[in-house]
Amino acid sequence: MDWIYGVLKSYGLFSSMPIAAAAAAVYAVIRAIYLRCSGKPRAAWLSEIARCLLVWYLVTLIVLVWFPEFPRLVFGEISIEDFAALTFQPGEYANNKRFWALFHGDLSVLKDEELVGNIIMFLPYGILLSIGFHKLKWWTVDFIGLGTTVLIELLQPFLERSCDLDDIIANTLGAIVGCAAAKLFVTLFYRENKRVCQYDSRSNFDQ
Repeated sequence: MDWIYGVLKSYGLFSSMPIAAAAAAVYAVIRAIYLRCSGKPRAAWLSEIARCLLVWYLVTLIVLVWFPEFPRLVFGEISIEDFAALTFQPGEYANNKRFWALFHGDLSVLKDEELVGNIIMFLPYGILLSIGFHKLKWWTVDFIGLGTTVLIELLQPFLERSCDLDDIIANTLGAIVGCAAAKLFVTLFYRENKRVCQYDSRSNFDQ
């Protein structure tokens, strides 16, 4: 798993986490104030936590894929001028056709660190969307995952990055797998909670 750690580190994951954590904390405070002032009931604790983590994840994702130099700007390592020069440069459109090779039996593609990393990168998206908004249908979550990665890739060439069809497929696949795992977890979680509540009700009635 060292190579996964290396890929995530090279993307700037760990340097962007403090910024994302601050954004999640701000969201949590605003959410608490909103619920208190509006008088609306909060969602289940599991959903509230997932939504907070979703904010953390999305801010991290935005920094990683669009503004990787932003943490250096925040921590005073580069100036605004350097940040602009490093970020707002034209990129390119690309199509590495890794999935096309895999479709034709080239299993060596499965060892591609970037490809696997892109799948893993969107696993939390499918998981947190499904748990945070558990009423969403699975196909809705998958469509949101697809729409998000398409938006990301279409804007990449404007920010010194490349637009890659393989990344869209890999990210969407990660969101689908994450969604499936989360939907299974949510189903089992609520079923178990319902069973426990029914058991407690019968016990209290017997007493």
